Amino acid sequence: MNSNTPYIIRTVSNLTGKYVDVENSDEFSVGLAAFNEAIDSFDEGKNMFFFKFSTLVIKRRLTDYARHNKKHCHVYPFTYFEDKNNSYFEQIHLKSEIDLQNTYEISREIELYEQKLRDFGISLEHLAKCAPKHKDSKSLCIKIAKVIADNKELFSKLERTRNIPKTELLKLLKINKKTIERNRTFIIAAALIFGNDFNLLKDFLDISEPGGDNIERSTK
Repeated sequence: MNSNTPYIIRTVSNLTGKYVDVENSDEFSVGLAAFNEAIDSFDEGKNMFFFKFSTLVIKRRLTDYARHNKKHCHVYPFTYFEDKNNSYFEQIHLKSEIDLQNTYEISREIELYEQKLRDFGISLEHLAKCAPKHKDSKSLCIKIAKVIADNKELFSKLERTRNIPKTELLKLLKINKKTIERNRTFIIAAALIFGNDFNLLKDFLDISEPGGDNIERSTK
C-alpha cells in the first residue's frame, strides 16, 4: 500500500483543494478506503485502466463524505466542482446513482466522443448552447442524424469531409436545406453518437432513438 500512498494523496488533494496530512486527514482515510474498495471491485475482464477506475471510486466516496458533512463544506471546498477543465458530464457521473463500473464506461465513451467532436471543431459547451430548443425541431434533427448514421456512404463522407453531405442527403429526404444549415452542429453531434454506437451517451444528451420515421423520403 505504501507505494500507492503518493497517488492517493495527490488525488485527494486535487479533489479537496487542500493540503493532505496523512496522519490527521479524514479525507485521506476516505481516499484510502476508496482505493481498497477499487481493488476489490475492479473487473479486469472489462479491459479498464485500474488507476482511472480507482480515481473515479475515490471521487465518488469523497463526494459522499462531503454530502454527509455539509456543515464542514465551507471549510473544505471541493474545488473539483468549480474546475472548468473537468467535463460537465463527469460532474454528472459523481452525482448519479449508477454503479461505478458503468460510470467508468460512460467516462470512456465521453472521452472518445469528445475527441470525435474536436475533429469537427465542436466542443461540448458549444453543443449544449446550439441544441434545438423546440421539441419538434430537435426530434427532426435526430431523425436526420439517424438517416446519416445508418447510411454507410453518407456517414463515411461526413467523417471524411467533416461536413454534412447536404447534396446527397437532400436527394434522400424532403427537408428544407436551411434546417440542415441552421442545426449543423447538433445534427453532426447526434450522427456521431449513432454512427459510433455511443449508446450510453444517448440519455445524457437526451438523444434517443427516433420513434416513427415521419421524414418524407424523396422519390427521385
